[in-house]
Amino acid sequence: MPPIRVLLFDLAGVLLDFGGVESVHELSQGHIREEAFSRFWDSSPWADRLYRGLCSPEAFAAGAVLELSLPVSSATFLAAFERWLRGPYPGAFELLRALRPRYRVACLSNTNVLDVRRFRDELRLDREFDHCFFSNEIGLRKPDAACYRHVIEALGCRPAEIAFFDDSAACVDGALSSGLRGHRCAGIAALQAALRDLAIDATG
Repeated sequence: MPPIRVLLFDLAGVLLDFGGVESVHELSQGHIREEAFSRFWDSSPWADRLYRGLCSPEAFAAGAVLELSLPVSSATFLAAFERWLRGPYPGAFELLRALRPRYRVACLSNTNVLDVRRFRDELRLDREFDHCFFSNEIGLRKPDAACYRHVIEALGCRPAEIAFFDDSAACVDGALSSGLRGHRCAGIAALQAALRDLAIDATG
């Protein structure tokens, strides 16, 4: 097994606090729980279009309200949707800064234009990562094999030299099938444990 050269992170649920499940549960008046929420993002054509940059957030919101049978307007849904990402978990950026002197650090996230605008303008993720791969910009989404191939080629290294961290089992499975060293973890504590298992010192 070659040494790890690149640490590749999902964003929401790994480094960034994510409130989507709670938001949709509230908007649906308690009818939609985590399983149904995950199923929508995995299989909905509206989620696929949003992630690939093929529709506007407004069109996605209208489609999501209909598909999920939510008793709210698309404008209300969109306003809530924009608040799903609550910002970095405590210590998330400090962890990245401790890792960067010894590894290339990158992110791969299923995103939309609203997320990316915030990532660049508010969170300044370009300062925290050596490479940012946003699905709506590359036109490819996890867990599709083509998405991982794109990242591998862009990074210019062997798949086994990339350690990938995601809170989605499907995305981790997709990474493993593409030859990456995938690890499922949600939140900073789980991420730190995964790094320790790889004998990666994240303390700086």
